[in-house]
Amino acid sequence: MSQPAPPPPPSPRLPGLWRLAVLTAVVALAVVALGGVVRATDSGLACPTWPGCFSGGDFIPRADVGVWLEHSHRLLAGALGLLIAAALLWALLRHRDRRTIVWALAGAAAAVLVQAALGAAVVLFQLRAELVTAHLGMGMAIVALLVVVAVEAAQGLAPAAAARDRRLFRTSLAVAALTYVQILVGGHVTGVGAGLVYADSPLLGIATFAPITREAQLFNAAHRVLAVALVVAISVLVGRTVRSGATGWLARLAHVASALVVVQALLGVANLWSGLSALSVIPHLAVASWIWAVLVLHAALAARRVPAGAVGLGDGEPARELAGSGR
Repeated sequence: MSQPAPPPPPSPRLPGLWRLAVLTAVVALAVVALGGVVRATDSGLACPTWPGCFSGGDFIPRADVGVWLEHSHRLLAGALGLLIAAALLWALLRHRDRRTIVWALAGAAAAVLVQAALGAAVVLFQLRAELVTAHLGMGMAIVALLVVVAVEAAQGLAPAAAARDRRLFRTSLAVAALTYVQILVGGHVTGVGAGLVYADSPLLGIATFAPITREAQLFNAAHRVLAVALVVAISVLVGRTVRSGATGWLARLAHVASALVVVQALLGVANLWSGLSALSVIPHLAVASWIWAVLVLHAALAARRVPAGAVGLGDGEPARELAGSGR
């Protein structure tokens, strides 16, 4: 009687695509940070038309700090679009069997087109708050998709769903989702000029509350309450990560997220004390994007983690061979 055929080997790691995905994710974070510089310096309308600066084809505008901050943001966003297109083409030509990678890059390509349209609308509609918030949210979605691609390219075949540590993944995903909501609310706070509406009440949302009668007050208070909720959620994530027995990057990322949240809280206080100085506003947005990227990375690794003591993967392959994923 013939022996059953051995299971297929895990899909190989893709170092070339991984490097491109990491580079593209870094550029996406840089686009977000430069967008923060544009907003903090009130340069959002320094180029009043789109896609050029002062006319449809004006791609080399006059030398002016505000103009070039805004125009550099557009140019870097254009470079990001080209990098995503190159990664998608690479995946389609050479790694079509890696469906998660292909679909994530296709999503990023679609998102960057929507992002460009939102960028144009932001300028044409004079920095309307809802459009600015949507623009920020789409940028964060692109970062998340690129992080997923980097993880998938760096790892081999994911373990079977039955063998994964679902509880840790769900916790990580929930904390990441809360962070995304907080980023959107924070972006809207800036969009409606609500950053200083409770400047004289630093403990509002933590130990005290006040009447809310207008939109600016609502979003400022919500941002503070969500900040407290995020601190608690990150603490839960760190505890659950430690109790799960996770090691390596999965363990380190939870602590990195915790440290970044502390830095972010201090920057929030600095925003109040400085009256929204660009020196604190710019890093406040940049650190928010880093927290988001770290939490998405943690969730992506947690989705692949095989718990200690798992017997098998359901396809005949020992769990210990893939237990290093995210470890």
